[in-house]
Amino acid sequence: MNDNITPLAANEYDKKINNTIPYYQEFYNQTLDIVEQCDFGHVKWLDLGCGTGNLEELALQRFPNIHFTLVDPSERMLEQAKEKLKDNSIQYLCADSASIPFTNCFDVVTAILSHHYMREEERRKATKCVYRALKDGGIYICFENVIPEDEEIKRFELLRWENYQQIHGKTKEEAKAHTARCGVHYFPLTVNQHMELLKEMEFRKIHVFWYSYMQMGIYGIK
Repeated sequence: MNDNITPLAANEYDKKINNTIPYYQEFYNQTLDIVEQCDFGHVKWLDLGCGTGNLEELALQRFPNIHFTLVDPSERMLEQAKEKLKDNSIQYLCADSASIPFTNCFDVVTAILSHHYMREEERRKATKCVYRALKDGGIYICFENVIPEDEEIKRFELLRWENYQQIHGKTKEEAKAHTARCGVHYFPLTVNQHMELLKEMEFRKIHVFWYSYMQMGIYGIK
């Protein structure tokens, strides 16, 4: 049994994620660029599904005035993050995004490849919690797996993704096993469904700023 909801063990996550997700490092670079553009000054930042703390490690090097609250449903992931970051000012909470208790607290909320494990109602509840946790004018930045609306395109894109994984060291069987999880172990939305969900939560500005393979980046401003 794995020690978190992803298909990778916590102590192997950093080593193997780039062999699985195309341009994964760029998700962090894009997120940091957007936060920098917001120019919040002293940033209060909530990261949901923080994993091993890779985003925070980069952000702490880039922003001098930042206070992080990190949330993940896996104790092992949080342990990896604590060991990596070694920053006593960071708050940690073992929880899922649909149960966070915050109201009007944060300038930035991020969720990098974490909410696609949720089914529809739980994802809606989590997004409501995100909206509630943000201050007015705050920004929610989300990277997620997406699913094409057309079945033929879906099959085509899954094969592209399998090919990427094989080029980066996985066997054909391992790559197929990973894409076979789609719709079984994780539940991606279409681009339009992502947009509609943020509209439903009444984010006043919504923008898709990244799309590659079967992942997208979207932000909503409260």
